[in-house]
Amino acid sequence: MLIKTQGLVLKQRNIGENDRMLIILSRDYGIMEVSARGVKRLNSPLASGCQLLCFSEFCIFQGKKYNTLNSAEVLHSFYDLRLDVMKLSLATYFCDLTNYLSPQGDNSWVSLRFLLNTLSLLEKGKREPALLKCIFELKMLSLAGFMPNLVCCSDCQVYEADTMFFLPVEARLLCLDCSMNYTQENLLKYTVTPSVLYAMRHIIYADDDKLFQFNLKGDSLKQLEFITENYVLIQTDQKFKSLDVYQQTKY
Repeated sequence: MLIKTQGLVLKQRNIGENDRMLIILSRDYGIMEVSARGVKRLNSPLASGCQLLCFSEFCIFQGKKYNTLNSAEVLHSFYDLRLDVMKLSLATYFCDLTNYLSPQGDNSWVSLRFLLNTLSLLEKGKREPALLKCIFELKMLSLAGFMPNLVCCSDCQVYEADTMFFLPVEARLLCLDCSMNYTQENLLKYTVTPSVLYAMRHIIYADDDKLFQFNLKGDSLKQLEFITENYVLIQTDQKFKSLDVYQQTKY
């Protein structure tokens, strides 16, 4: 069966001298593994639309065992991301995290649209990369079913307190008073200031058109980045090489 769909190339690996296997987040079918035959040849009509980070319209033959690419038309190449090592490494991390979470079904278009919007802001320099990283990590995990409960303290239901803690393993909040009821050495918790808690709530609960409409700087941004990054690593139990590269290039 021949299908058409829009999608973003998340990963690629070489197969033999002329072929590549692509991992695509498609609008209609979620994550797809597609064979691009002859794509490495200089005159291949597939080459431009099959590069990493390319958002393209794909025509794909779905076989019983394999998907084979028939054509690829570039819609947006995100070319400028390739001119900055830090931005490229961060964009690659976004793709790796998305691939691991493997959006499927109705959620694939929501995740694809969110990823495209994030990459566009990163490419154009309209938001600080560190802030985009925080937003992407927390929102993408939430879309994938790892949404933490940030409405209030999970024990006493207080909305705000002078000191609040985020529990990354249990994905919930505790106030200072309630945290005293637990054995402290067995409780992994991160202190969250009011500004950081506001940012986390905004990322999770804000409407899509307002998601990126806030700012955070200085120590608050560093705290948010520490929390969201460790939340990813704890919840996924994965190590991302692209994240390590980003950490090395951002200074």
